[in-house]
Amino acid sequence: MKDVATGRALGVSRRTVQKHVSNAGAALGSTTRFQKGLPAAQLGWLGPRTHRNAANG
Repeated sequence: MKDVATGRALGVSRRTVQKHVSNAGAALGSTTRFQKGLPAAQLGWLGPRTHRNAANG
């Protein structure tokens, strides 16, 4: 999902999304979103994927 779409879904700005993603990367020691995904999921930072968000992102 793109930052703009994520922000719209969460009711925050694109910049806020980018800042949170950057902060998560720093906490996880990763630089790409791909590198952030697995440890974030293992730590329980990601909610369950639903059919709706799986189709959109």
